[in-house]
Amino acid sequence: MRIAFASLGSLGDLHPLLALASASRERGHLPVVAASRTYREYVTSLGFPFHRIRPDLEPDPAAVAHLSHPQRGPERLLREELFPRVRETYEDLIEAARGADVLVVGELLYVAPLAAAKLGLPWANVILSPSSFLSACDPCVLAPAPALHVLRHLGAWPHRVIFAAGRAVTSRWGAPLHALRRELGFPPAPSPVFEGKHSPELVLTMFPEFLAAPQPDWPAPVVQTGFPFFSQPGRPDTMEKLEAFLAAGEPPLVFTLGSTAVHIGRDFYQCAAEAARLLGRRAVLLLGKNPPPPALAGHGLALDYVPLGSVLPRAAAVIHHGGMGTCAQALRAGLPSLIVPFGFDQPDNAERLRRLGVARILRRDRVSRDTLVAALRELLARPALAARARELSRLVQPEIDLNRSLDAIEGLCGVGKVPSLS
Repeated sequence: MRIAFASLGSLGDLHPLLALASASRERGHLPVVAASRTYREYVTSLGFPFHRIRPDLEPDPAAVAHLSHPQRGPERLLREELFPRVRETYEDLIEAARGADVLVVGELLYVAPLAAAKLGLPWANVILSPSSFLSACDPCVLAPAPALHVLRHLGAWPHRVIFAAGRAVTSRWGAPLHALRRELGFPPAPSPVFEGKHSPELVLTMFPEFLAAPQPDWPAPVVQTGFPFFSQPGRPDTMEKLEAFLAAGEPPLVFTLGSTAVHIGRDFYQCAAEAARLLGRRAVLLLGKNPPPPALAGHGLALDYVPLGSVLPRAAAVIHHGGMGTCAQALRAGLPSLIVPFGFDQPDNAERLRRLGVARILRRDRVSRDTLVAALRELLARPALAARARELSRLVQPEIDLNRSLDAIEGLCGVGKVPSLS
């Protein structure tokens, strides 16, 4: 099969589709990858044909800060970036999927139903985080209004009311998409942020049931597998430095803010270095393009990037932003987490790991040297957190989960049988 994989967003959105693309290539299929132009060189270096998808969501610090506002970020992303450009996105997705046998899209590609119908393609949408379902039966922590999560104990009805209002609001935001639907001759559709984004054929849910079990209000064609893992390779000189550091002492604390929040971490890494020094712990700081903090000298290692799979299995704990890719890597390595959520799905991911008994949460606006020291002392003093993380790590089965995901995609074209929800 020729399979078109399309992603908008950060590397956290792209890497799961690259994992699927790589697995499909190993099965003899012909994957093509569509993403923002920022990733052209990276994708082609992996040997995949590349197609550009607009809008180009550049990882510029000012833009990231604007779109990552704790409360307004999701609205700004949708109203200012995505919905005004739906015609361009539609045209680019049509071009990327032309000649394909099946289309697989990530979050934010709200034009996928139109492109698939226009080309007559079976298609699947990939869900990476439980919060993407906006389930009233399993309420998430809503980044724009986290205080509403206290209503969870009242059952589904408060969130049904909240989400009814959300459907009305996001339908207004999606006015350009509704206009494009009318222009192309398609009937009206529900809110693209809620039901309208899901494929009627396959909703591929790539997180395990222990994180979020299937709910009655999930869309009917769900196939739930597990975390996808794909890492950008580290540079040989960087990997040599990491190996030497890991071999020279006790397991370190690992501080990382992923590929997006790293642009707006402000003094996070300076506080991290000072906290590690006060705790007498070695540390690895994954900085991106941020300058190494002076306080790290003598007890830590500052690197721009290494694959988390190369460092977390040999670490003591990981301090991160709560992106689903990093949460998955922490669970796979059996590590406890201290999570500092920035926005979008991160507050909900953090809360789910807390409820699992493998994480503690520190609010972003409360991060300082002293609060990090206190939170890490509490985290490291609780061996039950690490024990629970090791227990859950045995349930993370990347190869099995990826094969089940590919089976489901192949089933769209009759190559295999789509597995049941169980």
